[in-house]
Amino acid sequence: MPIALPNLDDLNWKQLTDEGRTLIPPSAPDWTNHNASDPGITLMELFAHITELLLYRLNRISHANVREFLQLVDVTPRPSSKTDLHDDIRDTVAHFRELARAVTPKDHENLAMAANKDVHLSDGEQVARVKCIPLRNLENNDPSQRNKDVPGHISVVVVPNRRALPSAALLRTVRHALEPGRLLTVRIHVVPPRFVTCTVRLTLVPRPSVLAEQVQSAAIEALERFFDPLQGGFDGQGWPFGRSVYVSEIYQLLDKLDGVDYVTKSRNPATDDEMDELVVGPKHAGRIRCNEVGELEAIVLEPGELVNIWVDRADIGVTAPQR
Repeated sequence: MPIALPNLDDLNWKQLTDEGRTLIPPSAPDWTNHNASDPGITLMELFAHITELLLYRLNRISHANVREFLQLVDVTPRPSSKTDLHDDIRDTVAHFRELARAVTPKDHENLAMAANKDVHLSDGEQVARVKCIPLRNLENNDPSQRNKDVPGHISVVVVPNRRALPSAALLRTVRHALEPGRLLTVRIHVVPPRFVTCTVRLTLVPRPSVLAEQVQSAAIEALERFFDPLQGGFDGQGWPFGRSVYVSEIYQLLDKLDGVDYVTKSRNPATDDEMDELVVGPKHAGRIRCNEVGELEAIVLEPGELVNIWVDRADIGVTAPQR
């Protein structure tokens, strides 16, 4: 609700002179002539007139007062060069909508994206996606410490508009954009994303009259697009940061392809044993999650990580349709 302004102009000239006459006896008992003809009364009436004018002016907010106030509340104080006060008010209100301070993770992400206006790299590299992870220092190379809460630290993961790690120049630009807006006690880490490389190993059973090479190529294309850091995911906005890779979703993705009857596990040519649908490198072996019966369920990702899907044509088998 609006703040009610006090009325400072609440005394008129007669009230001021009457109050002045009541103050004479205790202050100057020898002053006994209080008539209008007395020079002292004349001066008092003059001062009452001046006081009434000052109260009138004090009770009104001048344009100069408004402009001084705008300078105080403006997020980017600047000298006014306009003659129209309404223009100054409109500009100041508009500046309130401009993000200048990063408090929430979303604030950091918006400021990082806004850094694109200051990026002028020769190869056209810019920020495509950003993920802010509070209480993390992702610059720490120790995996055991990287995922521990670190009060006062915030990590900002930057994905460029090309399929490569962000350059040092782009990371430096984002860091400079975030520095003026950070809170005093916060330390910001601007880092590239970490990728977990996964290999998909499955067998497709095509529908009758569908070429094996056709469904194989479609499957590889669908997998690469689904896990793409810029255009992947369920909404086409890029694979979500830190989202695990679920085997069931891969089955669902490939089963919907035109020409595919169903999808099944691949078998080891040497032993004829069924093989897991996803494979990761030795350093990510701890990311494998299985269900209660020991079947592979997902590859777990950590905050700030994305998927680097590696699909070898030899790992996507195609068998003849069952008759």
